[in-house]
Amino acid sequence: MNCHFQRSEQEKTKSVDYAMPADYCQMFNDHVDDLYTLSLLLTADHGKAGKCFVAGLEDCLQGNPVFREWAQSWARRTVIKNAIRMILPSPLRVETETATGSHGHLFSELDTPAAAIAGLQPFDRFVYVLSVLERYSDRECSILLHCTVGEVVDARIRALRRFARVGGRIGSAETVLTQVAEQLKQVYGEAS
Repeated sequence: MNCHFQRSEQEKTKSVDYAMPADYCQMFNDHVDDLYTLSLLLTADHGKAGKCFVAGLEDCLQGNPVFREWAQSWARRTVIKNAIRMILPSPLRVETETATGSHGHLFSELDTPAAAIAGLQPFDRFVYVLSVLERYSDRECSILLHCTVGEVVDARIRALRRFARVGGRIGSAETVLTQVAEQLKQVYGEAS
């Protein structure tokens, strides 16, 4: 009976399917638009977004094993954590310049959801992207951003009020992400 239990445990161990480096490479390749868009919305800067994307891939390749079915959400989380390390959003810090990124015209001259999101203060931008677009709970946001749940709620309210004042250009999460990805393709298609 004990031997049967051991064999069963061994079979369970073998049946656990972890994401391998090749899986992450394929995932980052297949979802480059989504992951880069997430990086860009968080950092509001093309240069930093690229670095954040690459650092997310490197962290996935070098990190602890993750179940294959969790790999995509883990990849998004590593991109988010790298953006947080890069930007250091804080409810206590107020930026004096608007975010225009290395391709300032992308944000400053266009009337788009990306421009509206990039124009938010860094902490409000992170809270908006994480809680509204990525659908993280207030508690998860507060843990990631090292702040209180109340600060998360206040930041989301500020962001939504700002969008209401500028005409409500922000749509659903899916619409925003699709529009930003299309906008990036147009900008980079024209630059080629």
